[in-house]
Amino acid sequence: MEEPERQFRRRKPAVERKIGEIGENDTRVAIIGKAFKVDKIDYTFWVDDGTGVILVESEENVLPENGQTVRVIGRVIRNEKIHLFGEVVQDFSEADLEALEEVRELEIKALPKISGIITFFGGEEE
Repeated sequence: MEEPERQFRRRKPAVERKIGEIGENDTRVAIIGKAFKVDKIDYTFWVDDGTGVILVESEENVLPENGQTVRVIGRVIRNEKIHLFGEVVQDFSEADLEALEEVRELEIKALPKISGIITFFGGEEE
């Protein structure tokens, strides 16, 4: 008897965003900020990155400590207000946030130029 072919549903990649930059077309994002108002009953917490604050519903009962720097990768949920369903919560307490910001700024400047070159030489854009 043949086994049925398995179908895997691939998640859309998360886009690095500041909370204040999360837009209408964003479905999965990655944010970095300080956690606060950690609720151990509802498994929620808030993240502040300096551009805004957002509520995060935690998956698998993973919660940061108040004041901990975290990276959250999750789905954008739009109800009355926008919030995240956190699929991954990472401890970023030891991360060099200034270096990460420098890399982010370089990507913003360079990626449009690189995309143009790829298109010019017959490559495909995603």
